[in-house]
Amino acid sequence: MTSGGGTGDIQAVHRLAEILRLFTLNKPQVTVAEAAASIGLNRTTLHRYFSSMVLDEILERAPGDATAYMPGRLLLQLGAVAQGQRRVLDVAPRHMDALSVETGLSVVLSLWGASGPVVSLVSEAGTHPILITVRIGSTLGPDSAQTRLFMALFRDEERVKRYLGGIPAEARAKLEGQLEACRARGLSRIAVPAIDGVVLAAAVFDEHDVAATVALVGTTSSLPEQAVDTEEALLRAARAITEELGGGDTRRAALTEPD
Repeated sequence: MTSGGGTGDIQAVHRLAEILRLFTLNKPQVTVAEAAASIGLNRTTLHRYFSSMVLDEILERAPGDATAYMPGRLLLQLGAVAQGQRRVLDVAPRHMDALSVETGLSVVLSLWGASGPVVSLVSEAGTHPILITVRIGSTLGPDSAQTRLFMALFRDEERVKRYLGGIPAEARAKLEGQLEACRARGLSRIAVPAIDGVVLAAAVFDEHDVAATVALVGTTSSLPEQAVDTEEALLRAARAITEELGGGDTRRAALTEPD
């Protein structure tokens, strides 16, 4: 491999992908010899790749067969994240559409990305005359209702520390001051004065952790603080998605006032 992102690095990534493609549900273990036959590289080169992947926990040696390798801890972790996100994206849309129709507001689902919550689904089934929306793919900042919920409820303390350590001290202090309130019911509300907007977000859980947030986006008139019925509708939708994801116990353990 070469340094600085040259062609050697690109080739190494391509070879890594070729190796990983050999692992399937029907073939969870692969030997160097099998990889050499499939990919067309010599065994010495592939052995170096496999050994490096074991050191980085991408692969591990298969028990009972010294020549075989299987997915390691890192792959299993990434697989769980990907599968969890796919499940949320499969389950959430019908609940979001129903919530948008019930409230007349935009409904936004966000997943945790590399640098904060990322808007992943938007439902605008509602028919309120003034509809505020959010672009899919937008990364939300530390002052968002969604970020507050993730930071307040994540079980992964290292992930929380990394995020908080990467934002300005003033933003970090402001965010940390809001977290305890989010732990009561898994709910967070912020105002967006620049557009007379309001975001009301609720946490969604799977069997492991916070999986997503679902939020209503409206104006100060369409989503006032006294809108108890709207708040309850949001919480019902978040609970329904959570239950379908098998996260009921996780939710009850995470919140101080689960209802």
